[in-house]
Amino acid sequence: DRRVWALFMLYACSFGMELTIDNIAALYFTDYFHLALTAAGFVAASFGMMNLFARALGGIVSDRCNRLWGLRGRAALLGCTSAGEGLGLVLFSQMRWLPLAIGSMLLVGLFVKMSNGAAYSVVPFVNKRALGTVAGIVGAGGNAGAVLAGFLFKTSAVTWPQALLILGLLVTISAPLALLVRFSEVEERSAREEMETRPA
Repeated sequence: DRRVWALFMLYACSFGMELTIDNIAALYFTDYFHLALTAAGFVAASFGMMNLFARALGGIVSDRCNRLWGLRGRAALLGCTSAGEGLGLVLFSQMRWLPLAIGSMLLVGLFVKMSNGAAYSVVPFVNKRALGTVAGIVGAGGNAGAVLAGFLFKTSAVTWPQALLILGLLVTISAPLALLVRFSEVEERSAREEMETRPA
């Protein structure tokens, strides 16, 4: 099912980037902005703490989109948050003034974590007979994305800002994969009926 592999790629671009930034943020702010390690750790932690609300926000907004436009709305939101994440990474890679760098990193964090929530709001509707398989494959995309992104930060031929720029461009280019996550009229109707019969 091409939808599963599209979601795999989109989750590689969202959760994969989350893991990547979690891994490099403190050192990035130490090396490129000359922060003390404690201060850099605090800045990096602010990215992770966005999980307290931003991932749930992605799911909440996805539910609203579902009410308005059905499953197409969920997929469209995922594409939009992925594009926002990619453009945010491009912006972050170009920041050389500390306050703007922190702000753009938090903007990336907002879209990254919203994309995580939006991706998993779509997963249950792709194939109900193989829900565990779909969830497992999509989830593996996050780890695969982090591993592949990590290679960019290991090579001496690419600086870390360049690596972030490359990742931002790749994520932005990948966002239209959400267009492959389509549902038939029968699937849309079934999902609508299921949502209507569930207790609030």
